[in-house]
Amino acid sequence: DQVRPGMKGIGLSTFQGDKIEEFEVEILGVLENFAPRRNMILARLSGGRLQETGILAGMSGSPVYLEGKLLGAVAFGFPFAKEPIGGITPIGDMMDIVPRETPDPAASEVAGHVSSGRSSEGAPPSPQVSRALPLRIARAANASASGAGEEILRWIPSWESPEDLPAAFQHFPGAPGVAAVPSWQRVPLMFNGFTQQGLDALLPQWRAFGFEPILGVGSVRSFSPDGEGGGLSGAEALRPGSMVSVHLIRGDLNIKADCTVTLRIEDQIYACGHGFLQSGRTELPFSPARVITLIPSVFSSFKLSSAGPVVGTIRQDRSGGIQGVIGERARMIPVHMTLSSTLGRQREYHLEIVQDALLSPLLLNQALIVSIAATERRLGLATFEIRGRIRLSDGQAIEIEDIAAGDANSHMAVAASVAGPLRVLLSSGFPGLAVEGIELSVISINEKRVAKVDQVWSEKSEIGPGEEFTIHAQLRMPSGEIRTQKLTVATPENLTGRFLTVVVGSGQMANRYFVPRFSSQGGSRAAQDLRQLVRALNHLRGKNRLYVLLMDQKRALFLQGEEFPSPPPSLLQIFQADPSVSTNMASTGFSIIGDTESEALPYAIQGQRTLRLRVKNSAAR
Repeated sequence: DQVRPGMKGIGLSTFQGDKIEEFEVEILGVLENFAPRRNMILARLSGGRLQETGILAGMSGSPVYLEGKLLGAVAFGFPFAKEPIGGITPIGDMMDIVPRETPDPAASEVAGHVSSGRSSEGAPPSPQVSRALPLRIARAANASASGAGEEILRWIPSWESPEDLPAAFQHFPGAPGVAAVPSWQRVPLMFNGFTQQGLDALLPQWRAFGFEPILGVGSVRSFSPDGEGGGLSGAEALRPGSMVSVHLIRGDLNIKADCTVTLRIEDQIYACGHGFLQSGRTELPFSPARVITLIPSVFSSFKLSSAGPVVGTIRQDRSGGIQGVIGERARMIPVHMTLSSTLGRQREYHLEIVQDALLSPLLLNQALIVSIAATERRLGLATFEIRGRIRLSDGQAIEIEDIAAGDANSHMAVAASVAGPLRVLLSSGFPGLAVEGIELSVISINEKRVAKVDQVWSEKSEIGPGEEFTIHAQLRMPSGEIRTQKLTVATPENLTGRFLTVVVGSGQMANRYFVPRFSSQGGSRAAQDLRQLVRALNHLRGKNRLYVLLMDQKRALFLQGEEFPSPPPSLLQIFQADPSVSTNMASTGFSIIGDTESEALPYAIQGQRTLRLRVKNSAAR
């Protein structure tokens, strides 16, 4: 409310290496109600290369000073603009992103007093903190500035073909209610280690989250004080006008977003001037960054940068900006994949991805797809054998064993077989859940190894209670070759005098009967705690085995996440007679009373067949 058109000031940003430079600012006016209860200051920028590049993506967060006071951060630019005109987020809006219950620097009346000229050493003027701050904070700030849907995904791992993949893993949707973000508000998201073809497939997904994906150059690396450009290393590199990188994936693949530090007070930084994902309370690693070069563009120019070592964690991500704490370590999920390539050698990939219910499955899915596609075929007959484990911090683990085979894009099923259960885990909301690591081994084969269930028969049409019998299954290979599998099954002792349904088929068939709703709020069929959820996920079936299910036409009872097949009718009547109890109970019209599987097979099973056998009366036996 103190800003008037024609006022002039300066801004700080980094345009080459880690050298902070000044640019000029002329206020054009204030855009009222730019967002709900928020205004944006409109300004014309000039100086340096801005006349050539316009406002650059990566300048977001560049601090702007008027009359010796910190006004706010450059946050928005306009594509195809002929002049470097952009929007400035007021510093008050940025500092409001810290919850009231935590120390709020805004209460200390921060005012960055800036000299009108450059220092004797030629460095840009450094913002000072007003005397209203406690002395220890003022000293620290001066030192740093002076240059030191109703249910979640019902995941089934045994798809018959890539076309059967859930939509969530073919085209990952944005969060419910999140509309597409205008291009002039998108944050540049740098992808290192990705191919252009791989990146093109990801564009709609990340644009829905408010990013503009860019295929990066260089890599994430550590700075050396004696390196090119005299780069700083570690937290001392972060000061108003410095570049900062926020990481989603680090390692053999890298995904990061860059912006500029607006303010640093002790170990806290404020940056960007707009949201990153607007995820509120969050946990994302950040590091100082060095500008490699500027890329002028008619549409929207941007900075290419190289990130240094991680020095802290972003804790708040809201529409007014991001706030981070130096010295805190973000929880990450280490991922190690060994790929036995059709090129006759092994390739190993080491990654770290952020631990987040929405982002982690998406990032893992995309990283695995890109990594496998880097050497293996996307079009043409292919088979992938998959073994892996998702380790939890409490010692539990999800075991992964599956096979993917198809005519095209079979590697997508490989990624989904790991990203699927990870999403179910992280979306459960159970307290104390943390993923400690993911290990994956993939063997690639340049042929389509599938076997369809052709015929199924039993040696007996009538069996006695508790009696064992043999099921024969003929599997037809793509070449026309027939292979026969034998499985021995035992009839339950308490089954007598009625028909038994025997279903023989693939893991996908078995999962249709076994997969409950995994949401922790999904009712009585849902897992009630982490132990139940881990057990349910480990009970899921892969495509590389043949399964035999014995089914009785009696109800199964689900209570508090536990299944009780064929309960006594009297027990069902007790629960159904009490309305307050029946709300926490569910039942199905059949019970699975037997479950047998073959040994692991070197091909994917497809299809199913059903038998109906008569069980003798106990007396007749």
